[in-house]
Amino acid sequence: MDLKVEVPDVEQKSIEATLEESFQRAIRNQPQIQNIVVASEQGLVIAFKARSAGSEQQLAALAPVLGDAGEAVFNALSLAPLGEIMLTGTEGTAYFARLKSAPAYLLVGAKGQVNVGLLRLVASEIETRAGNILLQILQ
Repeated sequence: MDLKVEVPDVEQKSIEATLEESFQRAIRNQPQIQNIVVASEQGLVIAFKARSAGSEQQLAALAPVLGDAGEAVFNALSLAPLGEIMLTGTEGTAYFARLKSAPAYLLVGAKGQVNVGLLRLVASEIETRAGNILLQILQ
């Protein structure tokens, strides 16, 4: 007796849909999050989500500068390669990370009081869900 299992074709989500879903989920779960930007190492916007439009290009352009400045500090201190930067101020927090799965940066900006560990979790979830897709488009 032969057993046969048929698996229906599952339509893959587009890159845009995957990133949008990840961003929407992050913003819905953490109301303090105001901006999420994924940018290439050259500062080009790959994807963004902002509660108020207009800042994504500026944030994407600053991401490589922030990464380079952090790398310079780490190199001067003879530390391992830079993985993340947390900037905190009286108005909010910005979390910057170089993605492990693709040559890109992720920048998450949150307004008001925020648990920085939650920003790390949000960033990790976005990378997990979208990392393979980002790698495909950046190769």
